[in-house]
Amino acid sequence: MSKSHGMGFVPTLREGVRMATDSLVTNKVRSGLTILGVAIGVIVVMVMSAVVEGLNSSFKDIIAAAGPNTFYIMHAPIAGGGVSVGTEEGETAFFKNEPLKPRWTAELERLPEIKYATAMADLSQDGYRAYAEGEDVRISLIAVTARYLEMSGGTITDGRYFSEVEDERRSPVAVIDASVAEDLWSGSDPLLQRIRLGRPNRRQAVFRTIGIYEAPDNLFAGLATHYVLIPFSAADKYLPFWDRLVNFTIVPRDDVSLDEALDAVQGRMRQIRGLSPGEADDFALITQDEVLEFWGRITGVFFFVMIALSGVGLMVGGIGVIGIMMISVTERTKEIGLRKALGARRRDLLLQFLVEASTLTALGGAIGLAFGGGIAWVVQELTPVPASVPLWAVAIALIASVLTGVGFGLYPAARGAAMDPVEALRYE
Repeated sequence: MSKSHGMGFVPTLREGVRMATDSLVTNKVRSGLTILGVAIGVIVVMVMSAVVEGLNSSFKDIIAAAGPNTFYIMHAPIAGGGVSVGTEEGETAFFKNEPLKPRWTAELERLPEIKYATAMADLSQDGYRAYAEGEDVRISLIAVTARYLEMSGGTITDGRYFSEVEDERRSPVAVIDASVAEDLWSGSDPLLQRIRLGRPNRRQAVFRTIGIYEAPDNLFAGLATHYVLIPFSAADKYLPFWDRLVNFTIVPRDDVSLDEALDAVQGRMRQIRGLSPGEADDFALITQDEVLEFWGRITGVFFFVMIALSGVGLMVGGIGVIGIMMISVTERTKEIGLRKALGARRRDLLLQFLVEASTLTALGGAIGLAFGGGIAWVVQELTPVPASVPLWAVAIALIASVLTGVGFGLYPAARGAAMDPVEALRYE
């Protein structure tokens, strides 16, 4: 019986790593480009996954803070399940359906299943500015009801919030945040001051500041600044706005299930809207699960972009692997012939070349992990995004970098391993 002269796994592994080191020294530019391509692909995976993970964490914290049974009402229905953004049906309903009226929240609150019902309209996109003391600043203007503070998670750090009486009387009062106070009054007492609200070259209304608002401690509230909260009724009287921006937030009582609350609110809303039994809802009840589902679709786009960008980097690295390995096989032709003549098996040579290729790409992956982790840390420290690299991203990045070497190195490795020993020894 003949004795096998094949190399063991550890010697083969050691030899493959040595060959990769030789390639780094003799083919610096090609090796550098290969490592760079893989590193860029890994960096993209690390940074984008860290950012998405941070956004997901913040978004889930907001949902948890609102309460698992909290739900929302919009004036346009949901098309085919999920939020109807960008669909023809959703856009038609958005412009066709009757807008929500803030006064309806009082009727919803009278339902025995409901604890709170509040309305809000975010007018931030309308270009409103605040004017005082010869200064002006772009603001995030939000029209809300007296219940908003209880449900938003924000706090009043100085002064007070407006009352239900002030809301009913359409009182021109405003609650501002510290950034508005600093920009308009620069250290002076901002309370009980006159502040003009309006759009440039449009009619402006005079309000009186009564409190300083601090937004809840979460990413999405922190991204916006210069908050100005005013009563819905006052906004309707002094600053006419697009009523299709109005939506409701509903909080059921603690002893009521979500399904019971949804059924009660749906029935009452159908009565308010004057719908007959055979007519479909012309409003949307949106649960936290549907909000999370919609958010999941948004983050899914981020992951698609991440895969595409990282794929480009890994492709560049893979092409570099093919070039380097073809050179390596050619330079080692006589060595291959000699080793085969001495009994080296085809699989030993194949494994050796694949180890060489994957060592190069794994090095790129390790560099990408280090730089990607560093960039994620900088994002976390310098921005409101709580970026954190998930373990699955580290695992995927390492596996992808190694598989890039194996996949793109397979052809040149197989070509080298299949050489005829006699022809290889004659090679000049």
